[in-house]
Parts: sequence; C-alpha cells; structure tokens
Amino acid sequence: MRIYIVSIFCLLYSLIGLSQGNDNLWMVGYSTPPVTGKADIEFLSGSPIVSPSNQDINLSFTFADITDKYGNLLFYTNGAIVANALNDTMPNGDSLSPATYTFSGAWQFFGFPIPQASLIIPDPGDSMKYYLFHSSVDVLPNGIQRPLHLYYSKIDMFLDNGKGDVVTKNNILLTDTLAGGNILGCKHANGRDWWVVVPEFGRPGYYVFLVSPTGIQLVRKQIIGQRLGSDGQSAFNPQGTKYARYDGTNGFDVFDFDRCTGMLSNNINTLQFDSIGGIGVGFSSDGSKVYVSRSSQLCQFDLNATNVAASMTTVATWDSTYAPFATYFFVQQLAPDNKIYIAAYNASNVMHIIDSPDVVGVGCNVIQHGLQLPVLNDGTVPNHPNYHLGPLVGSICDSLSVGLPHNTVQSAGLRLNPNPASNQVWVNYQFPNNRDGWLEIYDPLGKLILKRRLYWSTTQLLVYLNEIKSNGIYVAKVFDDSGIYLSTQKLVVNK
Repeated sequence: MRIYIVSIFCLLYSLIGLSQGNDNLWMVGYSTPPVTGKADIEFLSGSPIVSPSNQDINLSFTFADITDKYGNLLFYTNGAIVANALNDTMPNGDSLSPATYTFSGAWQFFGFPIPQASLIIPDPGDSMKYYLFHSSVDVLPNGIQRPLHLYYSKIDMFLDNGKGDVVTKNNILLTDTLAGGNILGCKHANGRDWWVVVPEFGRPGYYVFLVSPTGIQLVRKQIIGQRLGSDGQSAFNPQGTKYARYDGTNGFDVFDFDRCTGMLSNNINTLQFDSIGGIGVGFSSDGSKVYVSRSSQLCQFDLNATNVAASMTTVATWDSTYAPFATYFFVQQLAPDNKIYIAAYNASNVMHIIDSPDVVGVGCNVIQHGLQLPVLNDGTVPNHPNYHLGPLVGSICDSLSVGLPHNTVQSAGLRLNPNPASNQVWVNYQFPNNRDGWLEIYDPLGKLILKRRLYWSTTQLLVYLNEIKSNGIYVAKVFDDSGIYLSTQKLVVNK
C-alpha cells in the first residue's frame, strides 16, 4: 500500500513540478514489544508528510536511503542489511560490516547505533549502480570499542527485476582506528564525481576518497585540526564549501573545503564540553550558519562573523519535555524544505525543527517537538549528501558535460534565446524518436527550481522565469519521457 501512495505523490509531483531528488523520503521507527511501528516522512509536496509504514526493518542511529528523481524508494540500510523498495533484504544484502558487534542479536535486530555509519553514493560511471560505504565496531585488545575498517559494497538496480542486488559486499577500503560513523560525501567540483571523507579516531586525521567512473581511490590522509573523539556527527554545508564536526568531548571544528582538490583548510575549533556527551551538527541552507546539539542546549555559529568561535549563540534550551523519554537535542539533518530536523537523544515520538536556519540568533525559530511522529524514533535521521549539488561553474574543475558552455548543442538540439535572459526565454529543441519530454532548470546549488513539459511536435516553448528570483548562472537540462538525459546548457539570468 505504501508504494501505491508514493506513486500517487510522484504523479502529482510530476504534474506540478515540485521539489524532487534522491532525498525526499525519510524513515523512522522500530518494533520490539511493547513498542511497535514504523513511519515515513516524505517531502514530495514541499512540506513533511508523516504516515505509517509497513517496512519491516528496524532503524536506529545508522540509516541511509535513496530514491529516484521522482521520489520512488530504491533501497535503504540500517547498517546491518540492505533492503529494497519492497522492504525485503536484497540478494547478498545481509551481514554488512563483519566485526565484533555486527553479528550480535541486538544489532542485527535493531540496526547499528552509530550515527552516519552508512552512506549511499551514485556510481558516476553507471546510473543503475550505487556504492554503499559502511562500518561497524570492533573490540580492541585494551577493550576499547572502535571501527577498524571502512567497507564498501555495490548495488546494481538493474538486477532482480529492478529491485536491486548487492553484487559485491564488505570490500575493505581502509584499515585504521576510525571515529565511529561520520562517513560523509560531497560532490566534486566537476558535478559528476564524489569526495568521501572519514575521520580517524584519537588523532586529527581525515581520510579522503575520490569516487569516479573508474572506481574508488584513496587520495590522501590529511592531518589538520584537533584530536578527534570517538562519537560525533559531521556535516558539509549544501554548497560543499564548509565541513564541520562536533562531539561533546573534543568540541566543534569547522573547515573550509575545496571541491576541486578535496582539501580541508582554515580550521576553527572551540571546545564545548557536554557532560551528557551530546552530538549533532547541521548547516543552514545558505551555508552560513552551523548548529551544534549540546544535549540540553542548541547553539548556533555564524560563519560570516569576524570571530566565528565568539559568535556562538544559544538559540534554544531544552524545555524538559519527555516523549516518553527526555527529548535532548541530538543528531541533525537539513531537509528538502530547507529546515533542519533534529532527532531526540532518546527514543521519542517527536523531532525538533529549526524553522528558519538561515537567520542569525534566536530568529532562526527553534520549534521544540515540532514534528509529531506516530512511532518512536531511536535517533534516526538519514545520512544524505547533497545529491543536487552541481558543478562549480567557472572553476578549473568545471570540465564535464554538467557544466557546458552556452553554445553547446547535444542530441536534443537545445538552444536558449536570449541568453543571458531576464524574465523569459525561448527554448528551442528537437527530440529524437518522436518522444515528448521535460525541461528542468537548476540553480547554482543543483536544486530544481523550474520544470516545464516539452512536446516533440512543437520544438519551441516560451518559458517565463518567474520562479527564478536571483541573478546568476543556472543549468537547463532536457530529458525525454523515459527519463533519458538528452541535453544541457547554461542559462545566464540577469533580471
């Protein structure tokens, strides 16, 4: 039934051109007596719609999923298994990340309690395949529990009648004592490849991998910043220019990030000890504000301030709500509606919301327990990278077809006139095989802002640019009705 409901949402979405992407579906919930139930949080309409789900997989801190461009679920993981859109374990999709605690009954049943221990990255060389980065926890000789390996598995969505198959599993990419989870991805400046960053434990080291059509490559281990604690959360800002990490022992670190080289620089650190060991960090949609969850306090840093460390402002203090346990501020995720949602530290049936995260100070409007859930959420938020981030236009790395010059003509014969445009533009095209299609225009961050129907028999359409509010360089793409990408051009808007 849930798949039918999602299909209806996707149909409405395709008609009205609302937000789309690979990150519109969030899942929460677990089942163990006397607590039972799961739920979906969907952003297809632009606002979160919460509904009960029939998914069978229990979710804890570790969670990653991905949908297609129309919001249809492809697959997801709780760290222990990979499940398909029908909530069945994929062929070869069990027993991820072999380690001391992986095969314990509790972890196999509930999923891994490690924030950001799974990350899904599309294969830049094959649109039907995906990389899954993942880790677990081993016990060291001194009894300390740490991840010792970073793994990858690969999913092929062409197999099992389109439901997907794990074609290779538990390949060791790295062996070292790593920080728990914190596996993070950011789109390369060329708009096609990906950077994956994983922090080391106990030392200021960051491993940086490049994912390209040729596979996965370890580019470097960079030593920078402060000694890292074991647990925490990391985040890239939506623009991919900042990287931040927070844990309640070693504090808050923020870096500049170079999308061309994958290098971190200009570290700012401020120690904010949290007796409860709180973790959680998230960026605003404009990338200029970063929020830290200190258990009973939610703090904001202004990255535009002259002294970022001194800009820390407490924007909310826990209001002592229990639902049914203490709803301390915990892990965060920026959602497609440009609001930040915060899971509670304990299992609870609410999430907190930062309603206007781009605003400085308390004007960001923190709404405690603002999202009501029909089930208990055990600290689950998705580990979604910014799948919509495009090329860094004008950089030396903008060398691929996603950043084409104005006069480029591909298989759909796409031409934009005038270009630059102000309030309207004529779209000229010619579809092969007499198929209708779609025009999609994306902003410099890769977010879809305009979508129009194109008919093969017309070959020309006047498009009004009312949805575009700011001057800049945008990307126009044309797809046919089967979803095949045909053509791209840059569109310069100067209102």
